[in-house]
Amino acid sequence: MSHNQTDTIDAVVTWVDGNDPIHQKKRINALRESKLISTDHLTTGEQKTRFIDNGELKFCITSIRKFAPWVRYIYLVTDNQTPDFLEEEFIDKYKVNVVDHKEIFQSYESALPTFNSRTIETAIWRIPGLAEKFIYFNDDFVLTSPLQKDHFFNNGNVVIRGRLRRMGSYGKWRMHLNHIYSKTIKKFLGITYSMHLLYQIRSAQLAGFDNKYYYVPHVPHPVRKSTIATFFEENPDLFEKNIQYKFRDTDQFSAMYLAYHLEIANKNAELVSPDKALMINGEMDFSGMLNRKIKAIKDEKNAFLCIQGMEKVNSKQKKHLMRTLSALTEMD
Repeated sequence: MSHNQTDTIDAVVTWVDGNDPIHQKKRINALRESKLISTDHLTTGEQKTRFIDNGELKFCITSIRKFAPWVRYIYLVTDNQTPDFLEEEFIDKYKVNVVDHKEIFQSYESALPTFNSRTIETAIWRIPGLAEKFIYFNDDFVLTSPLQKDHFFNNGNVVIRGRLRRMGSYGKWRMHLNHIYSKTIKKFLGITYSMHLLYQIRSAQLAGFDNKYYYVPHVPHPVRKSTIATFFEENPDLFEKNIQYKFRDTDQFSAMYLAYHLEIANKNAELVSPDKALMINGEMDFSGMLNRKIKAIKDEKNAFLCIQGMEKVNSKQKKHLMRTLSALTEMD
C-alpha cells in the first residue's frame, strides 16, 4: 500500500451521555410514545446500558489524534450535550467540532429526538463541511497503534475489513425466536443481544446482493460521503423510512454497511481480513481473558479496540484498563 496519499480525511464520532437527567427524561417520554405506535423494537435498543457513558469517548478522541494524526477534523455528533473534558483548550488541541443532531436532521426534525444509532448513522453524511472521505467511529472505538491513511482508503478504494459470508434468512419465526433468546440471556446472564447480522444482511440486499454478504466486525468504518449521499438522493423514501425510528427496530438497515456493499458492487472496495481488531466485552470476558486482552493492548498487538459493557467490568480491572488506555493514548 502507498503511504503518500494526501486526500483530506475526517473522523466522525457519535456520543451520548445517558446519565444526563434531561436526556433520560426525553428517552422515557419517547419510549412511552413509541410503544403506542410500534410493537417491533429490539429489546436491547431500549436498554439503559446502550446509553451509559463510561468515559471511553476521551480515549477514542485522543487515540485518533495520536495514532492517526493525518485526520483533519474530528466531528463529535451529540444531542445537545458536551462531555465535561471537552473544554476550549482540548477542542483546539484535538481539532474537535461538536455537531448537534438538529444540524444533520435539518428539514427532518420530526425524527428528533432520537436514541437510535442506526437512525443517526443514516444522517451523518449531512454534517456541514464534512470531507468526502471520513471514518465513522462509535464512541467506544479506540485506536491502539499507529495507522496510515491507506489502512482506510487506498488507491481510490475504500478498505473494508471483514469476510464473505452466506446470507441467512430472517423470517417471522426466526425473528420471534431471536426476541425470546434476547430476553432470556438478558434475564439469566445479564448479556444484551442485538441482531447485528440482520442489519448487515438487509443493507447488503439494498445494494443488490442476494446470496452472500461481506460481514464486518466492530471496527472503525471508512466511508465516501458521495456514495451514500447519492444513494439517498436517488432513494429519498428509504432515507425517510430509516430515520423514523427513535429506537432500534428490526425493520431498519445500516447506512454504514449499505455504503460498504455499494462500494463492493461498484468495484471501489479493497477487501482485507479483519486483522488487528480486538473487542473487550464486560458482559462476556472472564477475568483471565480480560487480563490477556489488556496485555495485548499494552504490547500494541492490535490496531482497533472496541469496548462494550464497561460497566460490567469489576472495579480493579476497570482501573487497570483505564490506566493502560491513558498511558497508550497520552500525547507527547
